[in-house]
Amino acid sequence: MSVRWSAVAVMAIMSAALTAVVPVASGDPLRHATVAGAASPAAEAATSPPWRLDDVPVQGRANLVGVTAVARDDAWAVGFTVTGKAAAATAEGSSAATGRMRAAVQADQCDDHGLPSLALHWDGASWSQAPIPDSGRLTSVSASGPGNVWAAADCGVLHWDGRTWARTSPVSIPGTDGADLTGIKAVGADDVWLSGTAWNGTTGKDHGFVQHWDGSRWRLVPLPALGDDFDISGVDARGPQDVWVAGTDHTGYETHAERLLLLHWNGHGWKRFAEPANTMWRKNAVRVRAVASDDVWLAVIGRRVPDGNDIRRPLLLHWDGTAWADTHAPEERGDLHDVAADGRTVLAAGDTWSPLDVEYEAYARRWTGDGWTPAPLPAPGQASIAALAPIPGGGMWAVGATGDEQTMRPFIARSGH
Repeated sequence: MSVRWSAVAVMAIMSAALTAVVPVASGDPLRHATVAGAASPAAEAATSPPWRLDDVPVQGRANLVGVTAVARDDAWAVGFTVTGKAAAATAEGSSAATGRMRAAVQADQCDDHGLPSLALHWDGASWSQAPIPDSGRLTSVSASGPGNVWAAADCGVLHWDGRTWARTSPVSIPGTDGADLTGIKAVGADDVWLSGTAWNGTTGKDHGFVQHWDGSRWRLVPLPALGDDFDISGVDARGPQDVWVAGTDHTGYETHAERLLLLHWNGHGWKRFAEPANTMWRKNAVRVRAVASDDVWLAVIGRRVPDGNDIRRPLLLHWDGTAWADTHAPEERGDLHDVAADGRTVLAAGDTWSPLDVEYEAYARRWTGDGWTPAPLPAPGQASIAALAPIPGGGMWAVGATGDEQTMRPFIARSGH
């Protein structure tokens, strides 16, 4: 079973830098991935647009863990607030051992979790809270238009039709005790993809799944045989015949390195692609981003040893239309949460949280065409970048939280003009 510890998870439950650029060989096709005519690392850092922090209309402790942009004047950020009930549950030891609130997914406990849903909307001038049915933590959000916005949550999936948010019910996974919804992608009103991982409390094993919304209901999309203990942790799509999902096969990780699951849907069936050679033993795929048919990115948290006593290291893979390749992220502390591209820039972000050190800060690295270089941080001090979203026309949104479990405050930042 995979246990996903990170600063985002710790703040959710507990409250509820090196500068090397690793070069890529000059003949490597990755040199031209997404970034054309990239400047040198020094020039890139000097010309990087600064982040601007927006006012967040939230009182008290809260965290934002998902963001999407429909237009320059239409964006959504989602997450959760923290009540005294969540803090009391933590003090009693609930859920802290696993790093995720699995009990919140059970229907009879969804009204008693202490982490109410939070949705914020950007209208081009300011952010405002939007009324939304409480479904626990909102963990990801995607939109194909102003009247078709979807959010995955602890207790189901919600849809915005341009006027109100309403619940929908994904398919329950037979023979399991609950599920985490790990990603959602809206391509159209009748084409929405959902990824998740269900678990069996008796065996302790995970079982990843993919579901599709056809305009009226959710349906399970059968997966090929992927192992006895695996998760599906992210999904992205450019159309009904171009869908990527990513996850990890944890089977036998005590004796051999975990295997990444890299799957593509062509409208008729799945094809699994080989994981490129890398130095990581434990691997948690956290975000897949499909920019073009020959330009797909995957952010992975890597560890060099089978147990949890190791720093989190960034592992960033790229698909060039033919094969996946390791882009050789810097050998440093880096607990990745997202990777995104706005047409000019590819940014990987997260924090430097580690089980070996209580001190951490936000983490961001920019792809230069030759390697990864430090990028400006949207929030100073103790902070975590949970999610990114490209802004139509250029620029990027970043959301997350600052402070520790007692002082956690959400932030929203944007780059570009």
